[in-house]
Amino acid sequence: MKLALCLYKYFPYGGLQRDFLRILKECDRRGHSVHVYTSEWQGERPNGVALHVLRSSRIGGNHVRDRRFFSRLQKALSNTQFDAVIGFNKMPGLDLYYGADFCYLGRTAPQHRPLYRFMPRYRHHYAFERAVFSRDSETQILSLSRREKSVYQQYYGTPEERFHMLPATLDLDRKPATDRSGIRASIRQDLNVASSDILLFFIGSGFKTKGLDRALTALAHLPDDLAKRTRLVIVGQDQAGPYLRLAQKLGVADRVQFLGGRTDIPDLLAAGDLLIHPAHAENTGTVLLEAIAAGLPVIATDVCGYADHIVKAVAGKVLASPFDQDELDHNLAKALESPERDTWSQNGQRYGADPNLYHMPASAVDAIESAVQRRQQGALTEKPVTNSWVYLRRDLDNLGDFHQIMAVEGESFREAPGRKTVRFAKDKKNYFLKTHTGVGWQEIIKNLFYFRLPVLGAMNEWHGAHHLQRLGIDTLTLAGYGTESGNPARRRSFIITDEILDTQSLEEFCSAWRKRPPRQAHEIRYKRWLIQSLAQIARRLHNSGANHRDFYLVHFLLQPGVVNGKLHADASRLFVIDLHRMQLRRPGHTPKRWKIKDVAGLHYSSMDLGLTTRDLLRFIRLYSQAPLRETLDRDRQFWKRVERRANRLYAAERRRLPASDIAPAQTLHSAGTQP
Repeated sequence: MKLALCLYKYFPYGGLQRDFLRILKECDRRGHSVHVYTSEWQGERPNGVALHVLRSSRIGGNHVRDRRFFSRLQKALSNTQFDAVIGFNKMPGLDLYYGADFCYLGRTAPQHRPLYRFMPRYRHHYAFERAVFSRDSETQILSLSRREKSVYQQYYGTPEERFHMLPATLDLDRKPATDRSGIRASIRQDLNVASSDILLFFIGSGFKTKGLDRALTALAHLPDDLAKRTRLVIVGQDQAGPYLRLAQKLGVADRVQFLGGRTDIPDLLAAGDLLIHPAHAENTGTVLLEAIAAGLPVIATDVCGYADHIVKAVAGKVLASPFDQDELDHNLAKALESPERDTWSQNGQRYGADPNLYHMPASAVDAIESAVQRRQQGALTEKPVTNSWVYLRRDLDNLGDFHQIMAVEGESFREAPGRKTVRFAKDKKNYFLKTHTGVGWQEIIKNLFYFRLPVLGAMNEWHGAHHLQRLGIDTLTLAGYGTESGNPARRRSFIITDEILDTQSLEEFCSAWRKRPPRQAHEIRYKRWLIQSLAQIARRLHNSGANHRDFYLVHFLLQPGVVNGKLHADASRLFVIDLHRMQLRRPGHTPKRWKIKDVAGLHYSSMDLGLTTRDLLRFIRLYSQAPLRETLDRDRQFWKRVERRANRLYAAERRRLPASDIAPAQTLHSAGTQP
């Protein structure tokens, strides 16, 4: 796809700017042609993208300069055809908007008198915001905050279907420092802060919006004994002059230090004792997540979109609205003197270890690709001549058009009604091509009758693979995707993946246990690792709102690792494949019946492997993440239903095969799940 990414100004210190750069790199990594349009670029220029700096006069306020940039942007975009125009600031004519800004109307309407609405600044911001969020706009919105989303809907009535919620995000480049104690000592020395002093951080570009005035006032109101050993270090790109004067007026200038914009935020966080962020308005507040993950307790206002993560992690204090300066003063003094800060720090580090916090760019680009595809399909229904959409990674860009790819020949691996998988080679590298040619109306109606979503093409597998990658689960490496619009019963599509070398299905690997169960110590450890991996994958998948629907051992590929002639878990990888039936939802919203189906599929496919009672109980404990006695008591009905479904599958298999070919099965009943 050919994408235009538009941003008023890029500098390396802002949260929006970092998100912009991460999404840009993800688009480029997936092989999309990326053009960047901005009025100013500070810092290192990205490789592999076309950067267009549309400079204009600096005369006038921000709204005047923004309007000038938009005028130049319109002229530039009119000369090139793009699949999508993506804005990281509000402006008319966007296909998608990355919603990192707070609602301007929601902020100004309660604060200003009616006369303010006639001012040029208000009219500009209102017009540009309305162009994105009004009912009749067609702009799709990548939303980061449910709180701010509700504000937009309150003021503009924006339809629910135009919002695409993105997960909370942390930058991989800003993972917490590993050598925390060493870095802490080094940074404090550079800042001339004694080890016994208390170091507060205020981090954010845009001091007024982020509430620096409130932070300085709270510092001035600390008790004398505490104030003498407390320092406030301010990091961010903004005018420091007004706040230096405020600090002098409050008598705290000697305890305040401005560092300007910095890129070594993880190291700074490791050196601090607390982050103060009493924002007036904040759509998200990525620095809150960064501080939590770094083990730095946080005091913030509830207007921040990410403030709920402080509550979830139990890693600080969230101040309720309306803001009360006395409440901030009291909570800051209490936190600096309380041993609870150590608990907050430990809680935050545990919370920040969640891998789901580091995969927002992939989610954003998934949403962009889906939105473009839907828009193109809608537009192309009137043009059947060009009713296909194709994405190919750069190493496959000369494979041909949609129809040529669908006709690629190779070694046939699997074939089912409406679906075929072949392996083909290109430039001495092997790939798998799975084509879908439609399931027919009968299959669609049957699935809908049983309240199941029919599989209409390769899109499920495309989004499923991206979803597993975001969860940190090994899966297929995507190289291409294409689809046609039109009749859903006969819709054609394809997906191309890299070949995963030196693997075998987990079912095939474990089948040897029927004749020779693991007996040696390293074999038993390896079996336990496999059980642990399967339980963790299932749990992580279900907690994320997804389910596989074909969760059998045959759909896991094992890449066994051998160390000193023995199988070793640390050198092995387990891949989840065959994702074409996968279902995705919001985190925590996987229905119980689909969890039962997945777990029962695993249980059924392992019944003949000679697993012990201890093996089954180990899986139950790891999947439930609770003491065994507790989960067997609390989730008894769940495991009963798992066993019943697995037994039905097993009985159906016995009816299809001769009795001599089937060994006695290990059941969950014998594992102690029944009373």
